[in-house]
Amino acid sequence: MLSLKSLLQEAGRRHVARVAVVYAAVAFAILEAADIIIPALGLEEWTIRWVIALALIGFPVTLILAWVFDFTASGVVRTQALEEAGEGQKPGSTPFVSAALLLFSGALVAIAAFFAFEWSLSSAPEADQDLAGLNPLRVAVLPFVDLDGTDESGFLANGIHDDVLNHLAKIDSLQVISRTTVLQYRDSDKSLQEIGLELGAGSILEGSVRRQLDRGSIRVVAQLIDARSDDHIWSQDFDRQEGDIFLVQSEIAQEIARALRLQLTSAEVQELEAPAPVSGEAYNRWAEGIAHWDLRENRVNAVRATRLFQEATELAPDFAQAHAALSQARMWLFWNFPGSQDQAELAREALDRALELAPNAVEALLAQGFFYFYGRGDSQEALRYFRQAENLKPSDADVISAIGLIFRREGRWEEAVEEFRRAVQLDPRSYNLNYLLAETLFRMRRFDEANDAFQLAATLAPEVPSVHRDRLRLRLAMTGDTVAAREYFEGLRTLNPMIRTLLESELAYYRGDLEGALEGRLARVRSPGAEDTSLGGGPEAAPTDSIAAPDRDRPLGAGQNHERLAILYHLMGNTELRDAYADSLRLASEAVLAQARANPGPVQTGVIARANAKLGIAYALAGEGFSALSEGFKAVTSLPVTADAYEGANHLRDLAVSLVLLGELDMAVEQLEAALAVPSTLTRAELALDPIFRPLRDHPSFQALLTPIQ
Repeated sequence: MLSLKSLLQEAGRRHVARVAVVYAAVAFAILEAADIIIPALGLEEWTIRWVIALALIGFPVTLILAWVFDFTASGVVRTQALEEAGEGQKPGSTPFVSAALLLFSGALVAIAAFFAFEWSLSSAPEADQDLAGLNPLRVAVLPFVDLDGTDESGFLANGIHDDVLNHLAKIDSLQVISRTTVLQYRDSDKSLQEIGLELGAGSILEGSVRRQLDRGSIRVVAQLIDARSDDHIWSQDFDRQEGDIFLVQSEIAQEIARALRLQLTSAEVQELEAPAPVSGEAYNRWAEGIAHWDLRENRVNAVRATRLFQEATELAPDFAQAHAALSQARMWLFWNFPGSQDQAELAREALDRALELAPNAVEALLAQGFFYFYGRGDSQEALRYFRQAENLKPSDADVISAIGLIFRREGRWEEAVEEFRRAVQLDPRSYNLNYLLAETLFRMRRFDEANDAFQLAATLAPEVPSVHRDRLRLRLAMTGDTVAAREYFEGLRTLNPMIRTLLESELAYYRGDLEGALEGRLARVRSPGAEDTSLGGGPEAAPTDSIAAPDRDRPLGAGQNHERLAILYHLMGNTELRDAYADSLRLASEAVLAQARANPGPVQTGVIARANAKLGIAYALAGEGFSALSEGFKAVTSLPVTADAYEGANHLRDLAVSLVLLGELDMAVEQLEAALAVPSTLTRAELALDPIFRPLRDHPSFQALLTPIQ
């Protein structure tokens, strides 16, 4: 073992001390340069700390290398041990030593500094550049904080947040991030700069709401932050009576416009004026209804939204926004759910009141457009109102999606997708908009794109059954394989039991397991909650001799489920229950037609055609061939694909089903060919898997339908 004296002598012989001195000198020079250069380049302070740390790490590495290796005129060689070199011999006693040591140590420090510099460039400067590029006129209104913590005050805070956002969206020079997108940042621990980068928003509005019950007032605190610098642009406190809630939203919007130095047009100033006062209770009802309205594709949510809007108008008869929302919700029920014909006239009453109170409001224009779209079947007049609304509120996702619905009905599918994508971009967290885009892409058979949109919709609203059902059907369409579909289905771990039962029933049906499909369908018939979907419906006259027979107390909206049950019993050879459910479907369809005749106000071509198509299936199940063909062809001629590309394609498929049930196979194949030639829900996988089409499988023309066009 070497003594300390011997160790020091050996270190000197190996030039370790000289290397240490040279390394320290070079490192000092580089650190001095870094202290000047790094701030000048705008790099973060931690970059200097990294250069220091790496220089320190390199120091022992350099000393170890100096002990083991030596620089000579012949290159780098391993240093000889003392007994090898001989007493008194010093390795590397050449003119190259000093220069080599200097270059070696300098290279190590330079490498350390280079990596620190690259690391800095790859992180902080990029973030700084991204922040600097944010547009201050793109505004994110974060969810307002409810300082009271009650359900009622929570709806109040949500409503104020929604209204502030809507007021700002009326300013043409602003780009306002949609409500459903910013809702994901409720209770988020992300910094405002992180949120700004994620949303591309240069300005962020924060707010809080507190009710002061002893004085019947509310206190709203709002502040506008520059996401680029995290500086306050504007902040203010508002103390108002509950009846003056809308005044707060109007004042906040105008203050923000001034803070951002915007020049408002006279029309924008008029739009930002506060509407008539409403009670806090009415406002809460309306705000809660808005939350359900985004999930309106599910009937339960559509009915709840309608009820809440109705309650808001009863509490505040001059609440124009609530009347407009109520009109739109009633027209939705009228169009989408059988047995809701009375909703059309009620929608007209709500619309008239909204127009009386605020004829030029965006909400009233949107409701008026939907009244013409659904109730009159007049797409061009509806588009005129939608365009007016768009001029007033160009960044409103609902208005843009409404224009997309016009294009889709007219068969302008690519333009419709463009509008739906634009709406989703403005409101990416909206379930309804993502579902609308997904089902449109699915009908266009752009399955990969539809899959992405369906997946997002299912994530946003996992409790809505239909989106999971459509994802399963999409999986079948993409693979044509029930095994792959089952693997997908089994991977969904967080579904509630009723949705899981629905998916099991669907998959069993396409797999040919009719008993399994029936069990799932009957579970839906027996499921509780009919009271939540009975708005606008009425009892069905149907047999009750069997537990499997239709329930008289189910709303007319259950007709679609009764159609599938009737077909299932038909395929299973149970004629008694087939006839029972077919009769229920017939009665439901005839009730729709009777209500249409009794209420001739709106032009109900679409609703009537849909009832004709379903009545045709009911007659076909009962073996009444003439009546079935009459109703089925009436549907496709009264509302053909050329008049309504969306609904018309549905009637082609329904007519094909009726023809298969009647044994008219040649005509059935013709209708299926027509349905496959246009965007529709019909896919080749469905033709191959759906048991209803089994009678066609030996038909030569049907086999050709199963082969994709190359």
